[in-house]
Amino acid sequence: MPKIKYQFDSKTLTFKKVKLVWKQKFTRAFMFLFVTGFSALMLNLTYTSFYKTPKVIMLEEERENILSAYDMLNEQLGDIDFIVSDIQQRDDYLYRSIFELKPIPPSVREAGFGGTNRYHDLEGYENSDILIETFKRVDVTSKKIYVQSKSFDTVIELAKNKEKMIACIPAIQPVAIKDFTRISDYFGSRRDPFTGKSTMHHGMDFTGPEGSDIFSTGEGVVVESGYSFHGYGNRVVIDHGYGYKTVYAHLKKIFVDEGQKVKRGDVIGSLGNTGRSTGAHLHYEVKLYNKPIDPINYYFNDISAQEFDLMVAACSKRRNPMD
Repeated sequence: MPKIKYQFDSKTLTFKKVKLVWKQKFTRAFMFLFVTGFSALMLNLTYTSFYKTPKVIMLEEERENILSAYDMLNEQLGDIDFIVSDIQQRDDYLYRSIFELKPIPPSVREAGFGGTNRYHDLEGYENSDILIETFKRVDVTSKKIYVQSKSFDTVIELAKNKEKMIACIPAIQPVAIKDFTRISDYFGSRRDPFTGKSTMHHGMDFTGPEGSDIFSTGEGVVVESGYSFHGYGNRVVIDHGYGYKTVYAHLKKIFVDEGQKVKRGDVIGSLGNTGRSTGAHLHYEVKLYNKPIDPINYYFNDISAQEFDLMVAACSKRRNPMD
């Protein structure tokens, strides 16, 4: 039964039934719901301020586990970085040096990532700093591994072609031992015979009878053949690949043409006295990646250890080579 309410009428001194219109009913219902909801909200806020709900506890545990996992990941990345650095050192100063390749510049190994912000989607979170730092380390390590893999591809390819490389690297004297009188000048600083000033001599000079055979010191392709107006006279330049080139200057005659393939021991010309020369001799240069290097280290196929020692001793007596 619905609860009936009565109200006392002081005029008639009687009780009358209280009849509520729909607006009053709605207002009372609204106030009841409002007070009830507000009270529940306040109770909830009060409870959560002092106590954690199971869901909050679970989320906090998950957060701690995730942060712990990121810490472990960064430790593992540190270990990987150490291993990669060790591999890079071995590659630059062992594997690449065997094939006389230049070390990979740090600017290439440590190159960053240009363009827009790659980590924009990771910003705005409570732990964005650790997320971004971890992703950066992963990207940098991935780049280092990629560069290293390309370097190993090059080294492996050279290793496969080792026999061909050995055939191409300069390895004999350009003039037969029986055909030259002496080595008249060595690689390094010297007094210029024309000006008397100290200059850099980028090769070795072999003095001998005019017309003596001049040999290619390694397999390669003739890239220059003709008269040079820079003091070299008749000159031949051979590209041996693998960064090597050899230069033969002051020739009396040239027997090869540009584009011609030659092998080690092929006669490419005859000893002469053309160009800026004080007598019949061969000026011989070895270049690695277009930088002149001392040819004295490239006669290991046709002279004995004793002959090589005598050559080095004579060179040292003349002067100290310049870098």
